[in-house]
Amino acid sequence: MKRVRWLSGLLSAGVLSFTLATVGAQVAHAQRPIFLLDLTCVNRGSGQYQKVSEDISVGRELYTAVLRLWPNAAFTCKLSGGSGTLRMEYGISDTAIGNAPITITVYLDGNQVESKTASPGQVGTLLVNVSGGKSLAIETACARATNCEATLRLFKAQIEPGTRSPGSR
Repeated sequence: MKRVRWLSGLLSAGVLSFTLATVGAQVAHAQRPIFLLDLTCVNRGSGQYQKVSEDISVGRELYTAVLRLWPNAAFTCKLSGGSGTLRMEYGISDTAIGNAPITITVYLDGNQVESKTASPGQVGTLLVNVSGGKSLAIETACARATNCEATLRLFKAQIEPGTRSPGSR
């Protein structure tokens, strides 16, 4: 009788452990950032964008770029409509000193929500609350008409599920 109870307890503990591990893995998976180009996206500009994995020097520090955007790149991606934050960390290589800065503009459901300008040798961060949004558009443009040859490198380009940008409620 003791042996049956002991085996029953052991079996119950095993089932409980398995259930908790499965639920925990599902929760962890749901909270992982989503790479921007893993969304359904369409190109709509004359410039290009490209998924990369390359090391570059920006501000005399080494960064690994995951996405490269040329001037006049424009693409639109479909969002799930859930809560989240777009996180983009970007820079222009130290070797592009003398080239025009690049402005990156973000639209949520067709409305401009953020615009930042990146200069060669400088790193920046862009955070946009995309909660409830259905589409996200990103455009790049040269900040001036001359020496427009640099490319913008993104070190992070992801949607962070279930988070909001600082200062929003």
